[in-house]
Amino acid sequence: MFIGREEEIAALNELWGRDRGVLVTCRGRRRIGKSTLVEEFAARTADHFLAIEGLAPRKGLDDDAQRRHFCEKVAEFSGSEVRKSATWSLAFAALEEALPERGRIVVLLDEISWLGGYNADFPGYLKEAWDGRFKKHPNLILVLCGSVSSWIAENILDNTGFVGRRSMDLELKELPPCDCVKMWGPSADRLSVREKIDLLS
Repeated sequence: MFIGREEEIAALNELWGRDRGVLVTCRGRRRIGKSTLVEEFAARTADHFLAIEGLAPRKGLDDDAQRRHFCEKVAEFSGSEVRKSATWSLAFAALEEALPERGRIVVLLDEISWLGGYNADFPGYLKEAWDGRFKKHPNLILVLCGSVSSWIAENILDNTGFVGRRSMDLELKELPPCDCVKMWGPSADRLSVREKIDLLS
């Protein structure tokens, strides 16, 4: 069941039909529904969807492990062999090669701060890949998503390398009560306003 976020989905839907790829940032607190929003948008409007989530930080995790995980997800999506990429440039090249030639494509790089947080040059590699590869695909929407808004702000939104490249910044807030009530469906009328507020709290 998906409830609410219709304005956000409509805004994202307007990004289709451009003559180049589209870069979107999506941020907000953890468990607010960022990934679910992008998944729902892709299910409604795209022909292909690929989500790659960074590995959660832990002791011993490094950039090589994040890059290997990224390449494994790309290979799983394309049905090809896992490519060992020594740099993020090669990893992003593998992603571009995996993109279908036809149809609308949504690629979600989820928890982007985890994915790129082990390499100070990650934003530069991403900017280079966007300019040289991804923006050339008119049917591609690339979404950079994460709960660490400060990382996205510092490395993407306020990064001079990305000036003029981002088409939209979605900052998700809590669902309004009028949407939350829809979770009960027809049963909503059986609950008092106080009961609804208590449950939602």
